[in-house]
Amino acid sequence: MSQSDPAAKTPGDIAQLARGGALNLAAVVTAAIGGFALYVVLGRVLTQGEAGAFIEAIAIFNILAIIGTLGADSGLVWAVSGALATGRTGELRPFARTALIPVGVVGLGFAVLIYANADWLADTLGGDDHASAIASYLRVLAPIVPLASINYAVLGATRGFGTMVPTATIQHMGRGLSQPLIVWGLLTAGVSAGVVALGWTTPFIVGVAISTLWLLRLLRRHPANGSAPTPGASIARRFWAFTIPRSFAAMFRVGVQWIDVLIVGALLNPAEAAIYAVSTRLLQLGLFVASSVGEVAQPMFGGLLAAGHRRRAQEVYQTATGWQVAVTWPQYITAALFAAVILRSVFGDGYQAGATVVAILALSTMVGAAAGPVDMMLLMAGKSTWSLWNAGITLATNTVLNLVLIPDLGIEGAAISWAISRLLANAIPLVQVYRYVHIHPFGRGTLTGIAAATIVFGGIGLPIWLVADDRLAALLIYLVVAGAVYAAVCWRLRVTLDLPAAWSALRSRRTRASESA
Repeated sequence: MSQSDPAAKTPGDIAQLARGGALNLAAVVTAAIGGFALYVVLGRVLTQGEAGAFIEAIAIFNILAIIGTLGADSGLVWAVSGALATGRTGELRPFARTALIPVGVVGLGFAVLIYANADWLADTLGGDDHASAIASYLRVLAPIVPLASINYAVLGATRGFGTMVPTATIQHMGRGLSQPLIVWGLLTAGVSAGVVALGWTTPFIVGVAISTLWLLRLLRRHPANGSAPTPGASIARRFWAFTIPRSFAAMFRVGVQWIDVLIVGALLNPAEAAIYAVSTRLLQLGLFVASSVGEVAQPMFGGLLAAGHRRRAQEVYQTATGWQVAVTWPQYITAALFAAVILRSVFGDGYQAGATVVAILALSTMVGAAAGPVDMMLLMAGKSTWSLWNAGITLATNTVLNLVLIPDLGIEGAAISWAISRLLANAIPLVQVYRYVHIHPFGRGTLTGIAAATIVFGGIGLPIWLVADDRLAALLIYLVVAGAVYAAVCWRLRVTLDLPAAWSALRSRRTRASESA
């Protein structure tokens, strides 16, 4: 029986994936809606230049907050899940201390760096018109960088315990919903730029306090098992040998995500940066779904591979990829076909200039979804150095192409650069995972999801786009018809897509919740 045969799948693994995935999917949908709403607020309340100035400041914050995490979020997932899987609970607290102290120190260094160089960064990115606002944003954001880095690392540790609740509620739902509401309220109240930035950071401040308390509670539930403790030096060597390459990989990946916005702002202007950044928001839901699938699957990959269960790891990988494709491809196809009408209707006149950007990026993200959480699999197989080199190649490609293409092609050049680098980011680890771990994502569920989404959303959407691509009524009709047909097709193919396993897991979650109420 083949490894991709649904009948061969281990029910317990798929149920665990479904339970964590369902919660995280709901959370990332909320976060994606919140992130989208934030950009709607910026597009509707501010001019394009003013919105671009705020987005550029956010980009700098996000880049340094992720770099300041030093890869400890993934490192703690690997360390905690592996320690639990092999009964080494005495290593949990040393791993946490080993990770979090350096993260805090580096974050403080970045805070000082941003604050001291706020004027120079603002002049580089904003020009004469928006430099003052960018500098004000950066001075307020700087002290929050270490808190954000610690928060990301702590949430990674909680995921290592096999729970997605802290990440889902604190990072995705809490921050996703609160940030647009806070920013909208402050902008409409007419407060200063610095106060708006402070409001945007509030969820990070609250989140780090809650996530830390959550981690302490989980640690108390898993006391040392009585075996001889591992020496601290050994813990540090093992942890950072895995994590240091991951820290560079995280730096490279966040660079790919945000560097194009900064380069567009520096080479063109903040208004063009706003159009480009807003255009990428149309793909945010799919990217968040892909991230959530990876977050759920990562500790499962770590535990299964550590215990030598390669076949079960592949089953989880293929199921996760199939679900990821089935959920994200309809959105990507819709965004590629109807970007102009969505951008103009939602963000306002002028933003439809990013329609070509959306189409280019949508095609590359479809390929990325079909690869599934491939980098998570590579990491949990212990190949963090390979992940580092992959991310470095991706960032170098993205940066060089941005510098070459943006001056002549504008934001479309940035989109081409991002698309090419994203294709590399998925293709390279896909080959490595197959050759080293002998695992691939292309099970029956993945191929079925690709075919169903393409035939239904592409087959129905393309004729409508050819006739009335810029009409909101046509888009709404398309969504209703294609959505209904797609739901029927997925139900017909539910066994191949492992939907019964997902439904059983969700039903058992509700039953346990009602019994404990």
